[in-house]
Amino acid sequence: MGDRIRNEYRRLLREWMDALLSYTLNDPEHPSLDGAILCPACTMIHGRCHEAVYPLLFLAEDTGEEKYLDAARKLFRWSSRMLCDDGSLYNDSQSAWNGTTVFSAISLVKALQYHGKLLTAEEKAVWEKRLREMALWLWEGITPEKKFNINYIAANAAAMALIGRYFDRRAMLERAKQLADFSFQHILENGLLYGEGSLKRSATPRDGCAVDIGYNVEETLPSLLDYAQAARDDRALSIVREAARAHLDLMLPDGAWDNSFGSRNFKWTYWGSRTADGCQALLNALGKREPVFAEAAYRNLLLYRHCTDGLLYGGPHYQRHGELPCVHHAFCHAKALAQALDEGVAEFERVPLPADRPERIKHYPEAGTYRLSCGDWRMTVCAGDFPYMKGGHASGGAITLLWHRAYGPVFAAANTDYSLREPHNQQQTRRKKLQGSLCPRLEKTENSAVFSQVYDFAADVTARSTPDGAVVCVTGALCDMDHQASAGGEKYSLEYTLTKRGLTVKGGITKGPKNGASFVLPIIWNKNQLELSDRAALIDGRLRVVSSTAIEYRGPVFNLAPGFEAACLAIHPGPEGSFDFSISWEDA
Repeated sequence: MGDRIRNEYRRLLREWMDALLSYTLNDPEHPSLDGAILCPACTMIHGRCHEAVYPLLFLAEDTGEEKYLDAARKLFRWSSRMLCDDGSLYNDSQSAWNGTTVFSAISLVKALQYHGKLLTAEEKAVWEKRLREMALWLWEGITPEKKFNINYIAANAAAMALIGRYFDRRAMLERAKQLADFSFQHILENGLLYGEGSLKRSATPRDGCAVDIGYNVEETLPSLLDYAQAARDDRALSIVREAARAHLDLMLPDGAWDNSFGSRNFKWTYWGSRTADGCQALLNALGKREPVFAEAAYRNLLLYRHCTDGLLYGGPHYQRHGELPCVHHAFCHAKALAQALDEGVAEFERVPLPADRPERIKHYPEAGTYRLSCGDWRMTVCAGDFPYMKGGHASGGAITLLWHRAYGPVFAAANTDYSLREPHNQQQTRRKKLQGSLCPRLEKTENSAVFSQVYDFAADVTARSTPDGAVVCVTGALCDMDHQASAGGEKYSLEYTLTKRGLTVKGGITKGPKNGASFVLPIIWNKNQLELSDRAALIDGRLRVVSSTAIEYRGPVFNLAPGFEAACLAIHPGPEGSFDFSISWEDA
């Protein structure tokens, strides 16, 4: 199986890089453009595209084809357009952010470490000079005192260790250890990392903290692994292994990462996170001793493949919805594939993942989140109160994820209101009328203002096991985007019951005006098939919704994060403001 999987890695990496080459600008008369990669989705040059020098050099050596070496040389020359006089690099020409210098440095040192022999002596000296300049900026540029998110601090631990090892600089290795030790202090008792938005342990009124699974598994933990390997720090490697094992609980059986409750889930892509490097190098390295990590890497790789047509698309439904692929996904994630191949893809026999045999109820109190399972169903309920951004992750005891083994994701909600928090790192859709939330929620609109369960940062949530499943009880108040209650003071109560048969939801408005609120159900569809009667709906011929009250079809809805299209239904309460509906899977 080992050769087959290695070949799958090679084929996917080559497909991505060949697609990137097709968007590479060849314009010697204009050095500010020549060699850069133009993004078809964003119609711009992403300043970090030069990080592709590492996977390009890998392919140059792996295939012997000169086109990859030529592209790497041109891309490195072009990157001087991002280089500042202090040794840092801008994220983009239109952005003053230079923290991403750390990722550029890591890519450059790995390119030199593994494939520097492909360069002439003169070229290698120029590349190494650039690396030293970047290292000088990183030494003081990224520290805990400057309040970077934890992914940057961990990445700088990796950069200092890799560069220190490459140039044999003891002081850099010592600085790397300081940064890594600080990062390890941000691992919770349950094994999850926090620090994506605030480095404080108790950062919210409910003692919550900033946890983001996408950044953890695709950037922070891989960086800490790089540190541990470069610094030859066995203690650090052990810590990374245990933290990675805890995060495996958040991988779904199809290789996706459940970042539905993440503090920065506006960049959730279902397979990971938009501008991170990916989990492949991390999981492959750990998989050489424990097959479960290699299994996780392989399933995630299959999901990459499912979302690839030349370039890696930002979600499973991007292509069919008419969205173009952003090159950022490919040039970032290509680095991790190249590293996995350079370090050796793990040999393993197929084994179950934790998600194949999960606990009935798993509670992550610091994120205000419950994850539940029963039979073929997986569900996530979020009441976290960390405010990374207005319109950020859903709260209020909302069901942010519902997944079925045969159907896949039924619900998959990222941010409540899509916005360009990072304009150069996100996409826009021209089909604005279809853009909307993928979160199931109780809400009402009053005088053009939306009051919803998902904005309630003070909801109470409890969960308990039952003989045949699990029950979650939620109480709260409808709030606006600023988390303020409506003038009518509507209170709600909800009960979710998950069994092998499916999900039942009961509840409604318990205080305040009973009219006007409805339960919105954006159910992900893969075939765009809907059969609807007054009180029942059948989606894609297999997923059935049955309600005690009227069901309305509001049309299709799409969200760029995590990249799905859904049939948007609405359950209308009865005269007393209550409703009762179920979702079940129909076997063929």
